[in-house]
Amino acid sequence: MKLRQRLVTQCAILLLSTTLSGQITLGATFNPIENQTLTSENLKTDTTVLDYTNLNVEGLLVPKELFILEGTNTTVENYTIFNKNAFLSQFSNYNLSVVSSYGVASEDSWSFKTGSLNEYPLNKRFDLNFYLSNDTTLAEQNVSVELVDTSNTTPVRLLAIGDSLTRAGIYLNQVEKKLPNVKVLGTRVYETDGISAREGRGGWTLNRYFTAINSSELDSPFMFPTTIDGARYKGNTRDWKNICYTDSTNPIYAGFQTIARDWKSKGPYLYDMNGYYKYPLKGDVMVDPSRPKGSEWIEWTGTSWESMAIQPTTFEFSFSKYMERFAAAYTEGAPTHVSILLGANDFGYNNALEDMEGYIRKLNQMIASIKAYDPHIKIILCTPTPAPNTEIVTDSHQAFYNKYDRNMKIATYYLLKTYDNEQSKQQGIYIAPMHLTLDTTNGFDYKETTETIDGATIPVIKASNGIHPNNSYGQLQMGDTLAAVIQKYR
Repeated sequence: MKLRQRLVTQCAILLLSTTLSGQITLGATFNPIENQTLTSENLKTDTTVLDYTNLNVEGLLVPKELFILEGTNTTVENYTIFNKNAFLSQFSNYNLSVVSSYGVASEDSWSFKTGSLNEYPLNKRFDLNFYLSNDTTLAEQNVSVELVDTSNTTPVRLLAIGDSLTRAGIYLNQVEKKLPNVKVLGTRVYETDGISAREGRGGWTLNRYFTAINSSELDSPFMFPTTIDGARYKGNTRDWKNICYTDSTNPIYAGFQTIARDWKSKGPYLYDMNGYYKYPLKGDVMVDPSRPKGSEWIEWTGTSWESMAIQPTTFEFSFSKYMERFAAAYTEGAPTHVSILLGANDFGYNNALEDMEGYIRKLNQMIASIKAYDPHIKIILCTPTPAPNTEIVTDSHQAFYNKYDRNMKIATYYLLKTYDNEQSKQQGIYIAPMHLTLDTTNGFDYKETTETIDGATIPVIKASNGIHPNNSYGQLQMGDTLAAVIQKYR
């Protein structure tokens, strides 16, 4: 079953100059990461330029367990693993075989259908065996598959943190449709798309969630001055001015109007035309970037907003303060589950990966902060999705998509290496392998167009929406994968 993925010679092949093996683990309890407090001097992008030649890690990208929603007499669930997404190499001389007593294996995929007319073991468990080879077997892995009973309807309140895919919310809407009694939470909601809410921001990285405070363009909802209580911090005046009045339709600021009205769809905003909170109590704090440097941080004295005598210089990522500050969005209860889908902007665009060790360290810190608020919250780490199929794309982006795909696979490799283990599972940390189940042929939209190269106009095929899977299929597959993990760990 040889995969015939075209090798594009322009594609950069990555080398991680350091391995995470044995270096980063989660302890039995979640302790704060050392040096977690950020100062005003180090609120900058924390990246390390890595060498991009010959990554000598060829292996499988499959978790130890897979979960498939069980079908019913009237509902058939389809679950497909796409072979080329299941291993790190992009070269065409690799074979991947998927062997099982159940499901159907083809040259490019393994598929399984659940429902009353399909056979599977009485205990609803079976094994999948993956074999990666060229002339010799390079890697093999046994994966346990479980068909998840869908009768459990324990309420789930899901906070989804992510980038533009989470902002769009299509995969989250699929989760809400697929599973009963699931509601997606967050501070961002669009009144017209029918999706409950989310915490997604287009173009954002994990690093930005840890550094954007008093920023030039939308602050992180999780960042706070270390000395200020969450309920006391009223945010960035420039953000609220843009959200409420001057730039409300901009994709950066759209969707926050409900939280700006104290979680009401209509009515007056809580902020005035300059972005200042209208109903402050003595001791409330904001940041106004339009003020002179050294006086941006302001405090309500009881009669007016005045520059703080001691300006904050240390800041922290705090989930507890987030829950205090945005309590209006959580009147039905705090999250029972948090999903995290990031990586596209962290690793996809540049000729350098953000240092993976630094990325995992921040992810650990995010997990620690969530668990410090409530250790019972279940955290689901979604693997980043692959690029459009470069056997279809023929335009000038083909080399970029190959590099992007490689980067997403490397990020997935280290997410699995770090978190796909019994210790993480015991602490309520799980993997949703979105990369495995995304059909890069039908899960993206493609179109025929032309490009001018060296003065000649030639016909090409391009991905219609870049790295974003389509709404009609690709993002639904993502939702199905997440839904199965949520149902398993309600």
